[in-house]
Amino acid sequence: MSSKTGLLTAVHLANIGSTLAATRKYALGTLYVQLHPSFIEVARPPAFGKFIASVYQSSPTVLGAGVDLRFLVSSLKARELVTLREKIDYHFFDYPLGSSEDRGKLQLRDSEVIELGTKPFEIDGAGLQDGGKMFGNVVLGGTFDRLHGGHKVLLTQAVLLAKERMVVGVTDENMIKSKKLWELILPVEQRIAEVREFLECIDSSLKYEVVPISDPFGPTATDPNMDMIVVSTETARGGAKVNELRSKNGLNQLEVHTIELLDDESTVDDKEDKISSSNQRMDLLGTRLKPRQQKPHLSPKPYIIGLVGGVASGKSKMAERFQKLGAGVIDCDKIAHELYEPGEECYQAVVNNFGLGILNEDKTINRKALGTIVFADPDKLDLLNTILWDAILERAKQRIAELHEQQNKQIIIMEAAVLLKAGWQSACHEIWSCIIPKEEAIKRLKERNGLSEEEAIKRIESQVANTELVRHADVVFCSAWSYEYSQQQAEKAWGTLVEELKLKL
Repeated sequence: MSSKTGLLTAVHLANIGSTLAATRKYALGTLYVQLHPSFIEVARPPAFGKFIASVYQSSPTVLGAGVDLRFLVSSLKARELVTLREKIDYHFFDYPLGSSEDRGKLQLRDSEVIELGTKPFEIDGAGLQDGGKMFGNVVLGGTFDRLHGGHKVLLTQAVLLAKERMVVGVTDENMIKSKKLWELILPVEQRIAEVREFLECIDSSLKYEVVPISDPFGPTATDPNMDMIVVSTETARGGAKVNELRSKNGLNQLEVHTIELLDDESTVDDKEDKISSSNQRMDLLGTRLKPRQQKPHLSPKPYIIGLVGGVASGKSKMAERFQKLGAGVIDCDKIAHELYEPGEECYQAVVNNFGLGILNEDKTINRKALGTIVFADPDKLDLLNTILWDAILERAKQRIAELHEQQNKQIIIMEAAVLLKAGWQSACHEIWSCIIPKEEAIKRLKERNGLSEEEAIKRIESQVANTELVRHADVVFCSAWSYEYSQQQAEKAWGTLVEELKLKL
């Protein structure tokens, strides 16, 4: 993302689209927009809510998805032009400065002044609708994962309505587990910090309380000093529930202000048709979540990817995709099968520890019978792992060397469900994780493996949790949607890595 920053002072609301588009050639990372403080003479701050929402709605198309757009509300309250602390590279105006009295009031420092419009300075409030009265204390809540245009609209509308204090409840881990790809949601401390930074940026005059909440009500259940709650059309029923609880607790009823959700004009199949954090988290799938780390103890060639994931997560299908794209693939589960064969050292150790009851008539190990034993007893599972893990890794390393030397494979996918538990991270340049919602994993195990729900749950809970898979991952995949969407994730990750490694495959 570009580090260039711009500040636009605007008076011609009807031309805002073309004005914003004119800034695009300056390759900005951040664009602040302030409406001229003279607007306060024709309308109160709440009247600008719908206009600001419409601009956020269109900004990805007009400015490009990579620009952080921020409307500075303080100019409409303080009745003066905003002076930002940070360095501004470009100060844009949608009118000739000579047609106003602004030049003498500006503290431009090292900014380059650019007049984007020729229409003279004129304040026109036509089209602005009365946004209603303002309130001393305003409250709202949400997850606020990776602030996007919808969040900015919700927060900005609340700021426009507030005169003194604003309380924002940010959901903690107890409240996010029903959300799509919740394992990718940022820590609550980080989300709180980002919300606070945004609010203090757009209007530093208010008192902000940004707090974690572990239930749908948060401070609204007990705080007597609240006047209005801001909700979206999606959470409107929550406003009524809040007032029911406040009534039971002997507190005043809150005015409820409802905001329309923003449509996502670039949405595709498998995604929601609104601007949402869920869509943003889906966009993270197949992308690099961490900078690529140097592993000096490993040879740079071949480049080894540890592919991990729980049962029924689509891990094997993902490995097949990479094989078709040109990777060499090592299946550690198949290696384990080999090590169970009569004549292998591990075979005798397993039989000695788990008894003859795990053998088929032909003396081969009945893996289903063995699985029933170990998945019901964590101590026995640990024992089996101790017997197998070192032997699996050693044979996997032999196969990796063979694929590189005999088939010239530059990238090797080592598919291993046990990789994290076995501590094999140091044997890989990167870890790529496959996750699936627990409910979907249970459904797949019942349909594919014929397990009961109780058996499926035990199998899932014996494995590494999705949160741990994500924590260790450089790249994350999820096969909860269409085959095509999973393929896109694979191609995205593969293309990025091949480009980074400068490989010609």
